[in-house]
Amino acid sequence: MYQPEYICIEGIDGCGKDTQVDMLVEAWKDAGRNPLRVNEPDETLPTGKLLRQLLKSGEYPETHAPLFVADRMALLTNKVAPALAAGRPVVSSRSFVSTLVFQQENWPLDWLLHLHAKLPVKADLIFILDLDPEVALGRVGSRGGHKEVYEKLDIMKRCRQRYLDIEDTPGLLAPWMTQYGMSKVIPADGSPEEVFEQIQEYVPSSVKGIDCDGPTIK
Repeated sequence: MYQPEYICIEGIDGCGKDTQVDMLVEAWKDAGRNPLRVNEPDETLPTGKLLRQLLKSGEYPETHAPLFVADRMALLTNKVAPALAAGRPVVSSRSFVSTLVFQQENWPLDWLLHLHAKLPVKADLIFILDLDPEVALGRVGSRGGHKEVYEKLDIMKRCRQRYLDIEDTPGLLAPWMTQYGMSKVIPADGSPEEVFEQIQEYVPSSVKGIDCDGPTIK
């Protein structure tokens, strides 16, 4: 019995990541677990606060990728790893995959992969929520407030395709996942409940574990 304990939910802005993270956290609580919910960037850290400012202003784009890695190293080392060691499952809104996708606006993929060579924690499951960029951008606009630098239709279209390309590249994510870890694209155009039902095919409602006979990364 393989038990996924560190799950990351990915996708372009407006795809419903935070909603699905919240639903999974509640399911784990209902199962008697004590889950840790984290976000990337982590705005409780100095790096996360700086990144949020830069994402709003669009300044210094050449620094975004290394700052994301620095923030991720601090988050994984100081929050995620201790939680997992204490037997707490972790659900994350975004992960290293976001940097591989969005930062191709500024850097080549091979360099971004190299930046992540020493991540201290590996993911068990990565869900990529796939949604039409025009629909996603409409959701972003309905929130109000100032849009961030990557929340533009042309960028979102490129990023959606990059997510799909990464998923379709055999073994690309394997170095950053556990032995039996897997990534899965989930259509996100249904209701939150319909999307969560698809996620539960890989994380049952009990959230106690799934059977897995070997690596299933595509």
